[in-house]
Amino acid sequence: MEALRNQFIPAIQSEPDFKSMWFMQDGATPHRTNEVFDLLEEHFNERIVALGYPKSKNMGIDWPPYSPDLNPCDSFLWGYIKDKVYAGNPQSIEDLKTAIQTVIESIETSSLQRMMQNFALRLRHIIAIDGRHIEHVIN
Repeated sequence: MEALRNQFIPAIQSEPDFKSMWFMQDGATPHRTNEVFDLLEEHFNERIVALGYPKSKNMGIDWPPYSPDLNPCDSFLWGYIKDKVYAGNPQSIEDLKTAIQTVIESIETSSLQRMMQNFALRLRHIIAIDGRHIEHVIN
């Protein structure tokens, strides 16, 4: 909650298209509290995709179950971060935290742009195959 409130949201609020951004999160229980939903609603209004959010707040979009194809974090980001972090062989929790932060800060804008282009392609494929899982087709 602290990272969301004090780091993430302030960092993206300065982006020119912030008012049109949607916030997507996974279904982890700590991410689905009313306190988190209230904070997200304060900054993203109805532009929230989260498991249980529409039921809790009567707005936004519910996170589809078992949907790694619909999440750029699952299809790119987590694997990228993991590969880079563990390539450095962190020896302590502090090393691990530092490595994660370093990797995230080093992601090039062009990589994120490619990720979003690939995400758009992924969505077109999902529509074409009536929502079936596509991970085995793409990889």
